[in-house]
Amino acid sequence: MLDDPVPMVSFTFGIPPRSVIAALQRAGTVVVQSVTTPDEAAQAHQAGVDMLTLQAVVAGGHSGTLSPRRPLQPVPLVDLVKQVTAAVPLPVLAAGGLATPDAVADVVRAGAAAAAVGTVLLRATESGASATHQAALTDPARTETVLTHAFTGRPARGLRNTFIDDHEDHAPFGYPAIHHLTSPLRKAAAAAGKPDYVHLWAGTGYRHATAEPTADILRRLASAL
Repeated sequence: MLDDPVPMVSFTFGIPPRSVIAALQRAGTVVVQSVTTPDEAAQAHQAGVDMLTLQAVVAGGHSGTLSPRRPLQPVPLVDLVKQVTAAVPLPVLAAGGLATPDAVADVVRAGAAAAAVGTVLLRATESGASATHQAALTDPARTETVLTHAFTGRPARGLRNTFIDDHEDHAPFGYPAIHHLTSPLRKAAAAAGKPDYVHLWAGTGYRHATAEPTADILRRLASAL
């Protein structure tokens, strides 16, 4: 990154040393840090980052929490944005559960500089999600998302399935070792069309994911701004 600089670098799962952040900034790179609480936002600000990605607990995929063994707090994203922007003078990119125009408009009105989406793009024309994963998002039998560390050893939100039900209670924390351990199983299950053994990452707004071009989805999400 220092030898061949890019416009932006983002970090998650941990805040890099101040020296790393400063070196990237001297190279002309904007440094973004994923956080999930006002306390984490304060730590990132103290380390010298330029922007924050603020992630709510309803987000799909891995949580950016700096304390993966602690229970994640179910604070609504709008409230998180207000708390963090009041405490830390950094631009905030709000993420987690944003799947409708009104939801996007709400976080921007609350003080976010921008909204970031993920789950709502999983069925987009350009999506790289497996066919097994995409089909599960529309399966009427899959009615909830849950937080799990069974697949990777780190809390992540996905559609509830058999693997989670069978292993969550005794699964160890230990990312990325657990991630590498289960990776062959997950890849084989996705290829075989067996969603109960695939990490079906999805946020709570997964029912809003639609099969259309990404540009159309984003245009619609921004329509209430």
